[in-house]
Amino acid sequence: MKTILIPTDFSENSNYALEYASFIAKSKGGELIILHITKDEGSVLEKLQKVRDLPFFKGLTIKVIIRKGKSISKTINKVGIEFDVDLILMGSNGISNVGELLLGSNTENVIRNSQFNVLTIKHKMLDLSLNTVLFPSDFSSESYAIFEIVKKFADSFNAQIHLLRVVTSDQKKGSETISNKMDALITHFQLPENSYKKIIFRDTTKELGVLNYSIKSDIDMIAIGSHGKGIVRKLVKESISQNLVRDTFRPILTVRF
Repeated sequence: MKTILIPTDFSENSNYALEYASFIAKSKGGELIILHITKDEGSVLEKLQKVRDLPFFKGLTIKVIIRKGKSISKTINKVGIEFDVDLILMGSNGISNVGELLLGSNTENVIRNSQFNVLTIKHKMLDLSLNTVLFPSDFSSESYAIFEIVKKFADSFNAQIHLLRVVTSDQKKGSETISNKMDALITHFQLPENSYKKIIFRDTTKELGVLNYSIKSDIDMIAIGSHGKGIVRKLVKESISQNLVRDTFRPILTVRF
């Protein structure tokens, strides 16, 4: 992971993303590209200097750039191509004044339309560590392409992968069939015994099962495939309805495939 792109709008949430990006860069090395998109370049130079001077960037290689563009998500994607980035890391909206947690339209558009993997941060991470990665899946053949990228990410941090299949109350498929699919993926990737856990978890919805398990097991990151079907937004909506917001909401890595 040599180059990480972090768009900033100088908000508190984007600063959380910058801090998490610095953690990844310090752990794995590489360069951080900090991007601000604006109509008036002169008005933000002082703010960008303050970003550059943030204490968690000490000792890191960072590049701060300004771009003009009408479409934020398209501009982010263009900059990603320009610098051949390995990951886009974005801070997303927090709680609005009506108490609703929103994903944020710009973040969602980047997840839907970007050709890059996107890591979403929704709040300040109280513990900057990456020891466990949750991979919720149906373990179909399509999931193998996603898992290959997730495995590389987890391996780079020596993180244990939790293979999760959430079963809803109306689902009739037997646990033996599910377990066999999980075993097939484990065999295909020749996963060492201590590098993973295999879990079949029952809950009322798949999204709530992912959130509940991640909290129960103190998961550091959730990794999912992205086909533009709004799974991150579904996870967010479940976290609203079940009051699982703020410190319980984990970073989410969406993998393009």
